[in-house]
Amino acid sequence: MNNDKESKSSSANEAKEFPDVAAFEDEFTREFLESTQPTREGYYSFLSKTGAYKMDFPEGMKINDKSYSIDPDKNSEVVIFSSQNSNGTFIDHHVEYYSFINDPQHGRDQIEGRVGVEIKFEEVPSNYDQKLEIAEYEYENSSGIVSLITKDGVDGQIQTFSSLRCSNDVEENVCKQQIEDEKAEIKKWLKSIHLISKESE
Repeated sequence: MNNDKESKSSSANEAKEFPDVAAFEDEFTREFLESTQPTREGYYSFLSKTGAYKMDFPEGMKINDKSYSIDPDKNSEVVIFSSQNSNGTFIDHHVEYYSFINDPQHGRDQIEGRVGVEIKFEEVPSNYDQKLEIAEYEYENSSGIVSLITKDGVDGQIQTFSSLRCSNDVEENVCKQQIEDEKAEIKKWLKSIHLISKESE
């Protein structure tokens, strides 16, 4: 079942067969996926083109190639991916890497400025030896989760922005429960983002 050549490749594109999921159906998204073997149920290994971080990538999402950007020197990268879940919830993720921003407070201020509302970050346990700070916020018609990921001895930081909203035909009380369930899954996903040294990978 396991193909060593495939799993060691920088991309899953060399595989003869792909899993029947949205992430592998999209050619651009496939460029970031390391293997056709899932990291856990519903997720596959993603390696950024900067080489600065890895994460679990949701199988039902696709990267927006028109919104994707990377600095020529690989000092920054913006990855945007989204989906509409079967329960009618729309989810949009922005994962942004900046090698030139090292001060955590600068990152917090930058994130708060982006969302436009006052937020309070809370440090939560990460799956890796790094610092993960998460904050939630609410708009009139949507909810959001943002995070800041930093690591001692590694330049740069990752800022993430996740927004959630329900389709108009979902009842309010049902929507609230769906949003809370999705938030819990997003917080679990955020713990998979692994800031690494570009020199060591």
